[in-house]
Amino acid sequence: MRTYEALFIIAPTVDDDGIQAVVREVEEMITSSGGTIARRDIWGRRKLAYPIRKFTDGVYVVMRFQATQEMPRKLDNYFKLSEQVIRSLVLYMDERTLKLEAEQARRREEEARLAATRVREEDDSDEDDEYEGARGRRRGRRMDDEEYDD
Repeated sequence: MRTYEALFIIAPTVDDDGIQAVVREVEEMITSSGGTIARRDIWGRRKLAYPIRKFTDGVYVVMRFQATQEMPRKLDNYFKLSEQVIRSLVLYMDERTLKLEAEQARRREEEARLAATRVREEDDSDEDDEYEGARGRRRGRRMDDEEYDD
């Protein structure tokens, strides 16, 4: 089994139920031949870089899956015959690319965890009752001018 990624653009004239039907058909083609779906993202309606079949926007769908070597050819045939799909691309994801993606995801998670730790530390330091006024560093709470008047 190899890992592939399919990106296809559905015509903007297709309604939400039709989009879901196309996605289900593609998933069914993959799973019925022994493949597995790793990830499915519907990006939604986006503007195209240039007109395709007189459309200026389309609904983008990205699907990562594992399947046999014959599956990309079957999907290409399906996409070419489908009137709802206006553009498609099926890519083979080699091991090197998959390792790079996993490493990038690990780094993003670590950066997010460090950022969350920094935010908590800053919040803890803000809770101190110290502040720096015009005359320098003081402890305690700041008193308004009204409280000074006797």
